[in-house]
Amino acid sequence: MVDDLTPKNCAVCGKMVVGHCRVDKWGQLFHNECEFMPCLNCGRATSLNDTHLPYNRHVCSHCIDKVVRKDAHIQWVYDRVQEIFGHNFLSLPGRIPVEIVSPDQMLKLHNSRDTSRIPSGLTRSGGAGFFGAKMHHKVYMLDYQHKVVFGGVLAHELLHVWQNEHHTVLPPNYCEGFCNLGTYLFYGYLDNELSRVHMEQMMNNPDPIYGDGFREVKQIFETEGGKNLENTIKILQERSKRRRSIF
Repeated sequence: MVDDLTPKNCAVCGKMVVGHCRVDKWGQLFHNECEFMPCLNCGRATSLNDTHLPYNRHVCSHCIDKVVRKDAHIQWVYDRVQEIFGHNFLSLPGRIPVEIVSPDQMLKLHNSRDTSRIPSGLTRSGGAGFFGAKMHHKVYMLDYQHKVVFGGVLAHELLHVWQNEHHTVLPPNYCEGFCNLGTYLFYGYLDNELSRVHMEQMMNNPDPIYGDGFREVKQIFETEGGKNLENTIKILQERSKRRRSIF
């Protein structure tokens, strides 16, 4: 909360706000009595005229025009993710189908009823192991994601695809940490205001798997791995084997 004596409009209701008020991380002021409805992409306070969706999901005016909706949008993001992986010495197993789904569809895919925590993506893989059958993969992405956020999630999911394709088994902190490294590389590649906000959040994430695990994998990637994704995952596999042999 802040005290602002300069007349400004409330980011939520649009009416003038002077004096004691609240402020979001983007510097937008809003009345104490106005409901804070953060944008699911950038975290800005959304106004009453912005896009409001079921399950307490909101999209601000800054993000709505950059939401990934069409196949052409998916293609644009996918090509950039693939380019980033190529720069860091990792190849995907062919073109992976990507489908945008609603929250209800995503929850069904995850076999979950928790509408307070709707996953942003999911990878499904199968088909290998029977008479040399080729493995197939598909990535499902939650709707109304800004192209920056969409790309970060897609990079994460495509590294799950790579691990599944190569039958790579890692403990959760390495598995998810490696996938989050893909997200971080995508954000760094774009290097815009929104991507930098998400990079900072990743570096400060207290979660032991998605935060600590990611930062450990990132350090290995930048030092021992030589900024090479395939080298990095080999190191993670060796470390996992050594830890299992100890216990």
